[in-house]
Amino acid sequence: MGRNLKTSEPEEILRKGLSQMRTADEDIPVPEDLSRMIGRTVDRELGRRRGRMRLVASISSVAAAAAIAAVALIVPVNGYEPQDTFDDPALACAEAVRALEMVGANFGKGLSQASAQMSRVEEMTSRTISSIQNVMNNEQDDK
Repeated sequence: MGRNLKTSEPEEILRKGLSQMRTADEDIPVPEDLSRMIGRTVDRELGRRRGRMRLVASISSVAAAAAIAAVALIVPVNGYEPQDTFDDPALACAEAVRALEMVGANFGKGLSQASAQMSRVEEMTSRTISSIQNVMNNEQDDK
């Protein structure tokens, strides 16, 4: 099968077929109300989508209301009233002081750890800034 150097046989067949199919744009009949028909079709499709969205929104709101009602019915509504755990006010005061001392001690530990970490952050920040300045200086020297 000898092939033409310019086009292959299938390309030539395709080219001939396409040249026979070509017609002038004036020869193709176009309805006068084509743009109106397209507009109506688009409007109809948009209307269907809006209707679906309304249905989904309605179902979602009903489901949310049902879930809220179910939770309200399942969870009992009990008024919580704190009760005294100590009969002796002096004992209650001593326990409160002990709890506050424990909070204060833990707060002090947290502050010292935060201070140590802050020192590390400041050190790393200064290193990063120095590194950025070095890179910028090198770029300026290269120009």
